[in-house]
Amino acid sequence: MFILSKLFWLIFQPLALAFLSMLAVLVSLVLSKADAAALFAALAALTLGVTSFTNLGAVLLANLETRFRRPVLAEPPGCAIVLGGGINTGASARRGTYVFTRAADRYIEALRLARLYPKMVILVTGGDNAMTGAKFGEAEPAARFFADHGIPSERLLYEPDARNTAENAANTAALLKDRAVTGPCLLVTSAYHMPRAVALFEKTGIAVVAWPADYRTEGRPRLSASLDRPMTNAAMLTTALREWAGLLTARLRGQTTRLTPRQDS
Repeated sequence: MFILSKLFWLIFQPLALAFLSMLAVLVSLVLSKADAAALFAALAALTLGVTSFTNLGAVLLANLETRFRRPVLAEPPGCAIVLGGGINTGASARRGTYVFTRAADRYIEALRLARLYPKMVILVTGGDNAMTGAKFGEAEPAARFFADHGIPSERLLYEPDARNTAENAANTAALLKDRAVTGPCLLVTSAYHMPRAVALFEKTGIAVVAWPADYRTEGRPRLSASLDRPMTNAAMLTTALREWAGLLTARLRGQTTRLTPRQDS
């Protein structure tokens, strides 16, 4: 399933779909299929236009980001579960340091919490989800990051094998049970990813407290044209569609009870 999901997204992400549509145009022209060529050309133009020159990605991400809020904690948390994705594992391994991704705020927030709650355990879950066969993982660069900022190693736990959120949840549940970690556990991940993450973790029996980080939008934007930042728009829509596809897949596989989980009011 992991490989299939990677291959599916490799083909059907917006820019790849536009590229494949243009290839279909060329094939149609070679075969003298003018109607088919026109259809595929229109599909490519529409895909590129919506992807690059509208804020649809921001609209879809904002819908997810507003579903969970940081609560007021009644007691200090026993642990913070940090989902991987905030570190570029390949670059970190080759450079011998920690190289962050766009989701670096997951680690920044975890560090802030670690200093605020000095008895809290930090559990980092996530390996290398590349299809190349390389296996670097985030454990080593994450350990270096926290050590450089004064967090002792005895407060850190690592789960280095998970390749996706479902495996994050299952492997973390086993590790927490084995280490007998007590107290409420904060779940730290990107805000747009929080609905799926909470649902998958709760499916394993872990009671987590959503603690969103890495906000990508400013709130609830209205759908509109956005002509001045095509690369950002394309990246936002790609991220949004991947997350919504993940939510749909989790629901169809029975891993969640709702398509779009939200915080209980």
